[in-house]
Amino acid sequence: DRKNIQNQTDITIPFSTGSLKHNLLAGIEFLVQDDENKRLTATGGSSTIGSVPVSNPTTSATFTGINRNQKTDISSRAFYVQDQIEFSSQWQAVVGLRHDHFETDYKDLTPGGNQVDITDNFVSPRAGVIFKPTGNTSVYANYSLSYVPKAGDQLTGFRELSDSGFDPEKFINKEIGVKWDINPNLSFTAAAYILERENVVAKDPAGLGNSILLDGQETKGLELSLAGDITDKWSVIAAYTHQNGEITKQQDTGTKTILKGSDLAETPDHTFSLWNKYAINSTWSVALGVVSRSEMYAAVPQVGASTLLPGYTRYDAAIFAKLSEKATLQFNIENLTNKDYVASAHNNNNILPGSPISGRATLNYSF
Repeated sequence: DRKNIQNQTDITIPFSTGSLKHNLLAGIEFLVQDDENKRLTATGGSSTIGSVPVSNPTTSATFTGINRNQKTDISSRAFYVQDQIEFSSQWQAVVGLRHDHFETDYKDLTPGGNQVDITDNFVSPRAGVIFKPTGNTSVYANYSLSYVPKAGDQLTGFRELSDSGFDPEKFINKEIGVKWDINPNLSFTAAAYILERENVVAKDPAGLGNSILLDGQETKGLELSLAGDITDKWSVIAAYTHQNGEITKQQDTGTKTILKGSDLAETPDHTFSLWNKYAINSTWSVALGVVSRSEMYAAVPQVGASTLLPGYTRYDAAIFAKLSEKATLQFNIENLTNKDYVASAHNNNNILPGSPISGRATLNYSF
């Protein structure tokens, strides 16, 4: 049972100071969240009375065991301010600051359960600069620092972490990029970034339902994208990312050791997607797409255990029909070749396969 009350109020004030133009954004945010989370486990059934035969796949169980019983009250308040400053037609800057006060009161109501009260105060700055050398190009650089308080999956992380793990997760992001409007309907963008994370909670690769704490990780990447109309009939959305994510400090000991330089979980070196749409006439359009990903680890590899997920390439397609000025019909097919592939993973032994070939028809009507 989860109850949320949230309010966010923003105000935008444009003004000038001499030759400088400002667009000032200021705001406040309040949040109150109350959680009650109880989970029962079976005291009978196949888990305790043996296997269930496929010829008679019927059993019974009584859900009387308490696996989880907890209560979490969260409250936060924040204020923030940001100014977008225009120095000239070519130069702009964005500077901002946010302060968060975050309180968490956690009670484990099971016998011998613990209670945790956490109060965090975050100050998150950001700054960026934009340069427009020509009317259809822009170059930018950006820096931001942000935090995420500890909560865990469904707020169960407090049962799985020691006191040292209650510090907030820290994000430092540095990015530079360029945007080129090839024509009014077609744009190319490129960005290079470095994302540093500290005090990161990750699922235990052993898959025991526990969490481990990673003291540092870094991801360096390059993103390229093209979106818009190639011709008056052909439009594309294309994106490619190359990234390298690694652990920056050695973690743990023995067979659980995570060596410095180990790859991050679910962080492929290469990802690519392309969606082509072609208008046959004013009524009919067709589309063909491809999604591709290189191999990646299911969880952060340890000295004693690792699982490598193979890469894949999947094809999708669609047909569009404009029935009238107000009605359109489309039929999408995902995984056109019915390829077997791995989509994601929860840990080393909990792997999620991709969906087989599937179709979906959608009727859209606007009025």
